[in-house]
Amino acid sequence: MAHGSSALSEKCGFEPYWWRAAPLEEKEANAALPATTDVAIVGAGITGLVAALHLARGGRKVVVVDAGPPGHGASTRNAGYVGRTLKHGFGELIDSHGLDFARAIYRELMEAFIAVKETVEEEKIACHYRQQGRFLMATSPAMYEAMTRDFALREKHLGEPFAAVSRAEQASEIATRRYFGGVRIADHAGLHPGLYHRGLLAAARKAGALVIGHAAVLRVAGVAGSFRLATRRGQISARDLIFATNGYGDSAWPWLRRRVMPFDAYQTVSAPLGEDRVRALMPADRTYIDWNFNVDWMRRVPGDPTRIVFGGLTGGRDQDLRIMAERLRLRLLRVFPDLGELRFDAVWTGKCGGTFDLYPHIGRHNGIHFAVGYCFAGVPMGTLFGIKLARRILGSKGGESAFDRPLPTMPFYWGNPWFVPAAISWLSRHDR
Repeated sequence: MAHGSSALSEKCGFEPYWWRAAPLEEKEANAALPATTDVAIVGAGITGLVAALHLARGGRKVVVVDAGPPGHGASTRNAGYVGRTLKHGFGELIDSHGLDFARAIYRELMEAFIAVKETVEEEKIACHYRQQGRFLMATSPAMYEAMTRDFALREKHLGEPFAAVSRAEQASEIATRRYFGGVRIADHAGLHPGLYHRGLLAAARKAGALVIGHAAVLRVAGVAGSFRLATRRGQISARDLIFATNGYGDSAWPWLRRRVMPFDAYQTVSAPLGEDRVRALMPADRTYIDWNFNVDWMRRVPGDPTRIVFGGLTGGRDQDLRIMAERLRLRLLRVFPDLGELRFDAVWTGKCGGTFDLYPHIGRHNGIHFAVGYCFAGVPMGTLFGIKLARRILGSKGGESAFDRPLPTMPFYWGNPWFVPAAISWLSRHDR
């Protein structure tokens, strides 16, 4: 087998599969960095590009800089899930903060969900966006009961319908006995993350934003109204500044680095299995994810129904992708034991951005705007936060957010998340 692993096909690569349909730009494609701009945005992922698009249409001169090619980070490394997810359940938020708080948080999740659909439609982005529904799987009978209780509360207080699917009925959703039933949410969506990002990049540039890659920010100085950025491609001054780096931030802004924990999420795409076989395994063609804290997820590949996307084992640090491929193969075979000959054509990782309170955050500190900590909801929350950041700078309505809360840190944390594997293991203790 290629690369010395029985989990890998002869054609296997270690870059995101999504880059095959949406290749990243070469360095030579970048324009020169101007000396001044109205708004500088650090990070050319979903958040940064959506903010740039709306700011440019609002009449601002916008420059977006990124340490690598635009889209090299999590925006093109994720699974393309578009839902209303949070690490805090609705019932948990009612118990801890009250019903009004829970409603505000989950209504904003709905706002984020709708923002993706509207963005795809308004910008005419061809990215296989489809409201195919989601099936959330329980890994124990107790989890199934907890899921149905939580979603019943959402239906009661938010008006969001769901269907409980018992273990005896789940074969119509997914052909496995691994799970103990689950919850079906009919309107959740999926898309191709590489093509979504490429569409956002084209839209931002068409609106007049300048997007420049390979321009890592080295230092930030100044105050609100007069910021100065030193980058690897020169210096730029800006009246307003946004940091939209999430798990890819570095030492340029130490305050933010102390509050975000980057950690790896691993993902694979199978070699072709045949359309009929994939349809038999996932007859409902939804986005599938279990309800564990440390989740496994899978779906048919958008644009290629002969393949499966599968991911999991989140939180490992600097793991050899060959080893992770072997481990992911074993996990997928627990779901579909008949795929004994399974091989992967792509294996990759990407940095997620976690926060100490497990909430996404949007805010402003020392005059610098930021949005971070998506906790597995990067496509919808990144889209919405980009819109809200633009509204805040433009002074227009709709910039307020229930996620504009104090962004915590921990004593002696300076940006090295050495403890993340142990923390995820502890938080996952009830997954079984």
